[in-house]
This record gives sequence, structure tokens and C-alpha cells, in this order.
Amino acid sequence: MKTFLLAATCLITSNLFASSVITSEEEFREVVESVLSIYDQKLPQGKNRQVDINWESKTLNASVGYKGHSESVRFSFHGEFVRKNKLSKDAFALIACHEVGHIIGGYPKVMPTQKYSSEAQSDYFATNECLKKYFALNSSGSTELDGISAENLTECKQDKTCLRGLRAIRDASVIYPGSDINAKSDHISSVTIFNDYPQNQCRVDTLKAGLLNQPRPNCWFKSYQKDRYEYQFDYDYEEAQGVAEITEVTATDYGCHIRTKYPDVWMGAYLNPLSESELLMRGVRYVGTNCKYQVGDTLSGAMSLFRGNLYLNLNPTDK
Repeated sequence: MKTFLLAATCLITSNLFASSVITSEEEFREVVESVLSIYDQKLPQGKNRQVDINWESKTLNASVGYKGHSESVRFSFHGEFVRKNKLSKDAFALIACHEVGHIIGGYPKVMPTQKYSSEAQSDYFATNECLKKYFALNSSGSTELDGISAENLTECKQDKTCLRGLRAIRDASVIYPGSDINAKSDHISSVTIFNDYPQNQCRVDTLKAGLLNQPRPNCWFKSYQKDRYEYQFDYDYEEAQGVAEITEVTATDYGCHIRTKYPDVWMGAYLNPLSESELLMRGVRYVGTNCKYQVGDTLSGAMSLFRGNLYLNLNPTDK
């Protein structure tokens, strides 16, 4: 399940510039239903779509995920997430758009299963496409521009949709501690961040880039997946726990590829065991921004065979 988590430090932060703050269950529900209606035909329909809109809930996030090994999708939106952050309607619409983006936001997607659009891609989709469509359906919005720099305003070229989008990003930035709509990340990622959250400033940069139809920022994006395929819900993974000495580490566009000596420990899964020879033949792929492994280190973890490649510590929630 992909989740929009609220950092603990946000709990004591007040959004000084929030406009049209949501104060009722009716407004809360209207935003969710309006966003989902935009993509009614693209999202799973009928019994395959479950939407939990709980204004009274004390949960501090919003989330979406496939239910088990099926195409059924469940969206969850919790009132406390909105109340604690004093989110405006447009800022909350941005969050709802992010959740929709995990399902239909396109590439880059999580590696290797490609089950969901990645966190940063869902951010980009939210402002590049979804939020603009939401504005077209819901024409009323705040006109104040406090806290937004002249440089940002100039980039909008007086376009009302763009200016309203900047306000939504500004009002939502409380969710990203340490970020500033008027700042820019100086981080350059060595790989595309497929499976993790980018830094908070990078996420705000991505929201702005999407709104302004600019390229995805290099604080998280480097390249797309070379191989693309539909997620397979009933894929049968061969798996094992292994320990082995590392003999070779090669940087890749997704993290690194690791080769080892004959494993010291190999424990195949009970129901669908993986042969230890697979590790020697294929090596193992590590997906992530911090490939901490070096020659001579010990490799230890869960190995999963997926579409002819072996992966280390493949997140079970992305299966």
C-alpha cells in the first residue's frame, strides 16, 4: 500500500497562508469525490474500487493500495490529516491527486514490480495533470498570493490556473518539513528514486515542475525504466534468505548489481524455494539511492526471483 505519511514535526506547524481551509465533513468529502470523478473511467470501477472517507478518523495520512492479490483498489482519506495541517481545499485536492497518481500516474514506477507509480511521479502527475482538471471542475479558489516569491509568480505569466496551483502547493508545503515553495533543492540524485520518498524540498520542486510543465527535477529523476510491463497480481516468487561474501559491485540506473561467492547460508522458502545457484548465476540487484555495499562486505537478506532477475529485500508490500 502506498501511503502519504505525515512527519511528526508537522504536528506543531501551522500553515500561515492557508486559504479556504476545510472545516467540515461535507467539504472534505466533496474534494475527494470531485478528484475521483475526474478519473472515474480510468480507475477500477464497482466492487473493485473502495473509498474510505473518514472525517472523524485520527489517522495522520492518506493512502491507496491494491487489496491482496487482486485488482481491487482501496483509497483511504482521514480527517485528522486535514485538520492538523489546516489544509485548504486545493491543497487537499493535491493530496488526493497524488493518491490517484499511484494508480494511473504512469512512469517511473516502483521497481521491479511496477505495481504503483513512484512517490515522486505521483507528485508530478498531481500538479501536471490532475490538479488542473480539478480546477476546471471547481472554479472557485483563493486569490491571495502571500508568501509566494515574485520569481514564482513570474513563471506563471498571469495564468490563473498556474497561480492557483502555486497557492495549493504553498498551502500543502506544511506536509514537507523544511521545504519552501520559494527555494530549490541542490541535490542531484545518482539514480532515479523509484521506491523511496525524495527529500522534502525535492518533492515541492517536483510539484512546481509539474504545474509549470517543466521536466522532472534531477533531485530524483535520472531515467525511465528500460523495460515496461503490466503488474502481475498473482506472480509466483521464488525466494530464499541468504548470506554471502561480495566479490563485485556495479553501479546501475536503479541502484547497484552485486555478485558474491558461494553463499555461506541459504534457506529457501518453504513453499516456493529459490535455488542457491541463482545467486551465483545472476547476481542480485539492489534498488535504492544508497548502495552501501562494497567488495569484501557480507551480503545478507531476502532474495526474490522476479522476471528472470534476482532482487535483494524486495518490499513485500509492493508484491
